[in-house]
Amino acid sequence: MAIKTTACPLDCFDACEIVYENSLCKPSKTNSITNGTLCKPFAYMIQEENIKDKNLEQTLQKVVTVLKQKNKSLLYYKGTGNISALQNIPKIFFEKIKATIALGNICEGAGEAGIKLGREFSVNPPIENLLASEVIVVWGRNLTVTSRHIYKLVKDKIFITIDPYSTEIAKKSDEYFAIPPKGDYQLIKQLMNCLRNKELDENILRQLNTSKEQIHRTINLLKNNKVSFLMGLGAQKYKEGAQVIHYLEIFAKNFKVFGKKNEGMWYLGDSKYQYDDKISVTVTNSTPYPSVDFGLYDIVFIQGANPVVSAPNTQKVIDGLKKAFVIYMGTTYNDTCKYANIIIPAKTFLQKKDVRTSYGHDEVVFTDICEETTQAISEYDFTKYLFDSFSLNGLLTQDEYLKGFSKILREKPDVNFKEHKIDNINFIKKETNEFYLLSSKYVNTINSQFKYDNYAYIHPINKYKNEDKITIKSKYGIVSVKVKLDENIRQDCILMYAGNKYANYLTPDGFSDMGCNAIFQDVVVTIV
Repeated sequence: MAIKTTACPLDCFDACEIVYENSLCKPSKTNSITNGTLCKPFAYMIQEENIKDKNLEQTLQKVVTVLKQKNKSLLYYKGTGNISALQNIPKIFFEKIKATIALGNICEGAGEAGIKLGREFSVNPPIENLLASEVIVVWGRNLTVTSRHIYKLVKDKIFITIDPYSTEIAKKSDEYFAIPPKGDYQLIKQLMNCLRNKELDENILRQLNTSKEQIHRTINLLKNNKVSFLMGLGAQKYKEGAQVIHYLEIFAKNFKVFGKKNEGMWYLGDSKYQYDDKISVTVTNSTPYPSVDFGLYDIVFIQGANPVVSAPNTQKVIDGLKKAFVIYMGTTYNDTCKYANIIIPAKTFLQKKDVRTSYGHDEVVFTDICEETTQAISEYDFTKYLFDSFSLNGLLTQDEYLKGFSKILREKPDVNFKEHKIDNINFIKKETNEFYLLSSKYVNTINSQFKYDNYAYIHPINKYKNEDKITIKSKYGIVSVKVKLDENIRQDCILMYAGNKYANYLTPDGFSDMGCNAIFQDVVVTIV
């Protein structure tokens, strides 16, 4: 059997290259990121049972019949499951028929808006710059979980970590700041004061759980070494998330991370910036992604997403889906499928031609068809089926879309950084009997996929024991969950990992001031 190439479709920074040989997936040994190893979640994914449909043509005809109904309101809601460039193709069709499209996201939008505020484009530097660093600042990012392969490339560096939860990377760090949620702005402000030889605010330092000495040690490390910043989602899960990220970049530019180009600031970068992306569309009708009310639409088309677990305000999501006619397209069954009237099996990364870019590095992998199936359909073929059924024009061939990623069209942009005034961002107000609600990526889970963890983690100083069942309440909902004790969490926090099926009953469905991003951690909860 011929050796073929594909790429891991999981939603993480690494975007590993895969070699397919003798019906087995093996890690690429030539790809600098994959570097001969694959992760546990990839192994879990390979073992999953994928959706199949022996009567696929009948299912597709039903979809067309539903979508052709007159005077029916239609919503298109897309997630990032089974990541690839061509996964975005169906949006072209739904824009063509003027459906309402959910715009924004639940992950990184506020941070991206904050970056564009200062330097116009959210484009990462080459990974070689990270390898050349002496000090790496990990700000609100669970590096050893979300970037397993990239971490291995830099594991011997000096780390400074900022996170309310003492993650594995926090334990490995020379300096670790266990700040309260939404304490990022106040910490940056104190670091800036130290850098400018201004007085530090001892009251703020106490609230930040840090000291003058730690602030000074950190500034010395940053001033005397080659520095890179790895920004994660944690600092921007709030209403003012964009402003926090912009202020962080204002601070970081003091350490020569920009120069003419971005030389040392990483976030979820725009992986398509350098290429001829013919897939993107300008949307006519939209609704905010984090606060979408599914119940307002007659027909809801959900692609590659699991809003019943991943979206904020779970009860509102479920109530809305119960009112709509739901069409779901994806590779595997999930909690959202329970509310679907029609399920369309999407081809997996092994079953279609595509291209995988990464929001963490510059590697691009074109994927071969490794396995054949007639019981699922690719996103491109599905879109073509709809174009033909509706007698629409304008869809390019699959190869024309892929060709746009075959060569670099433009170089990475120069950075002409512009500072904007940031208003004071206060800590979240909390009564003594309330807790901050934290979320973090879990080692055995990618978002809501695989071996999710449904526990609520709490510091042992509280009166509970392992496996106790507690009831947690916020303004948005109430849940009963089992407890696990964890001394790595702040005493005033409750942690529920991403993918926890109960967590988002408690989270707000509002969105950030900029970037239309979910504000998961802008909430306090009580134990009742």
